[in-house]
Amino acid sequence: MMTTLSQFPRLLRTASHLRFSQLSYRVGRLVKRRLDQVFPTDHNPASLEVSASLADTLPVVPLPATTSGTGDDLVALLGRGELRHLNQTAEIGSAKTDWRLGPQRRDRLWAITLHYHEWLFELVRIVAASGPDASPLAAAAEHQLSHSLSDWLHNCDLAQPGARDLAWNSYAIATRLGWWARAWHVLPDRFWQDRSELRAAFLASMLRQARHLAANLEWDLRGNHLLRDAVGLAWAGRFFEGDEAARWLAQAAALAIQQADEQTLPDGGHFELSPMYHREVMHDWLSLACLLRDDRAIEKMRDTWQRMAAYAVWLKHPDGTAPQFNDGAMFHVDNGFEPARKFGWTVDAFRPIGGRYFDSSGIVVWHGDPWTVLFDVGEVGAACQPGHAHADTLTLECSYRSQRLFVDPGCFGYDDDDRRAYDRSTAAHNTVCVDGVDSSEMWHIFRVGRRARPVQTRVDFTRDGVAAAASHTGYDHLPGSPRHDRSVRADNRGAFVVRDRVTGRGDHEVAGGFLLAEHWTATPCDSGWLLASAQEKLRVRVSGPSQLQLRTAARAWHPDYGVARTTLRLEWHYAGPLPIEVVVCVEAVELMDLLDSVDTMEVKSNDGNQAALNERSAP
Repeated sequence: MMTTLSQFPRLLRTASHLRFSQLSYRVGRLVKRRLDQVFPTDHNPASLEVSASLADTLPVVPLPATTSGTGDDLVALLGRGELRHLNQTAEIGSAKTDWRLGPQRRDRLWAITLHYHEWLFELVRIVAASGPDASPLAAAAEHQLSHSLSDWLHNCDLAQPGARDLAWNSYAIATRLGWWARAWHVLPDRFWQDRSELRAAFLASMLRQARHLAANLEWDLRGNHLLRDAVGLAWAGRFFEGDEAARWLAQAAALAIQQADEQTLPDGGHFELSPMYHREVMHDWLSLACLLRDDRAIEKMRDTWQRMAAYAVWLKHPDGTAPQFNDGAMFHVDNGFEPARKFGWTVDAFRPIGGRYFDSSGIVVWHGDPWTVLFDVGEVGAACQPGHAHADTLTLECSYRSQRLFVDPGCFGYDDDDRRAYDRSTAAHNTVCVDGVDSSEMWHIFRVGRRARPVQTRVDFTRDGVAAAASHTGYDHLPGSPRHDRSVRADNRGAFVVRDRVTGRGDHEVAGGFLLAEHWTATPCDSGWLLASAQEKLRVRVSGPSQLQLRTAARAWHPDYGVARTTLRLEWHYAGPLPIEVVVCVEAVELMDLLDSVDTMEVKSNDGNQAALNERSAP
């Protein structure tokens, strides 16, 4: 990725948030890589014995939810030279596998997860479940497993051109070590008896991967990557015996304790502020608690997991799914608690009632009847690692009764393309965009330059509702210094009101909108829309300046990686002088007879609002 002179200020704005250790480690690693190419060495030629103790621990180590095909489908696809995972099917070849070596510009996430080998473990399950007289399915699975492992070991060795980019990426190694360790202990002895060369190559590669990981921990990226590196070290430390393996275990324990303090916020949220990565990190704490032998580290993992679980219970909709703030897929929150229960950890997963403000994470949550509201008033992400952040400051998600209503655009993948730009953009989220500019400066795939800072946050809960508000600084750099202020009110008596004010000077283009869950339809009506699902009907009324234009537009929604659907977005647009105020009121259609006007919900008339706002903003 080349940086031109005109892009240099953006690069400085991005790098200014990084820690010195991140920059120095990145430079040091580049130098080390170059030296290794010129003077290749193997400082640890001795082999290590495989430990038998992991077999006793293995049953309690949790398995993450699979993302690949299973059983007949997986074997049939591989037989045709195809593989499906992350909701996408791609050709990988049969006689020789296309391992997507070298830097990948398209389907990067699919390519790197190919090397996690989670899908290979599905073949291991089939082989392990079969007896000596294997079924045709088990025989085919055994053949595919043997072929894929042999092909990977031969073509994806670190010395092979392009292997370092993805196959030997530290995060990929750390994840793969877990699947390989499980495979070794789950596969029956008969699988290896006639495959002595494959057995030797498998163990030698696993040892080399562990050593490479230990020498290339991702201190430059930190965040969930560094934690996964610790999990990989723990797997290696339990898989092998000897002083070197003991050092890996000790290193994993020290990393786990340190990262528990760094990555877990006081309110239990994960500092990258992605509900999906919050779940991934919770799984890693649990895995470390199962694998480590350090009592202090295990207790730290338990305490950290339970605090994060208590946070996760609040961040879910009535249908049980988590919001898609920042990068991540939609998932059922309670599914992540079951592995911990098997380990003896418990959490009260019942849906909470009432409100909670997680001030460290910047999330206001209201669980009432009929409204569930999740309002993002926090930072875009960790200052040192905002790679999974979106320009979504002051966005929100909500449900009406048991149904999702306003949703986040989600995340399709991690390519440097229009989809990625859309998913991270302010204009795609349920917030306000000024002059078509992102509130935080999103660029490339994971970069963030200038960042919106939330200010003047106010939160008030009553027995019957929530009133919350905040502003942010994301547009202060534009001419006239526009400032977006949003207030949100949800009332158990039926109304949900969002008031957006944009103050400042000069003429600007201001736009806002709400992405509908796909099961809702929208019909334009006077000053808004009528929304309908199979069970419910809602009225959306919009008030604002006379120049305000309303429209319904088809927009992309990515509920999971590799999944693209189309839904509707309710949008308002304004072009003219600041300040302005726009009020959106959502209420059940059956309540309309009881409400004479929006004024009943304390929404002032357009003229009154605008006059008061002009008066407050006058110099």
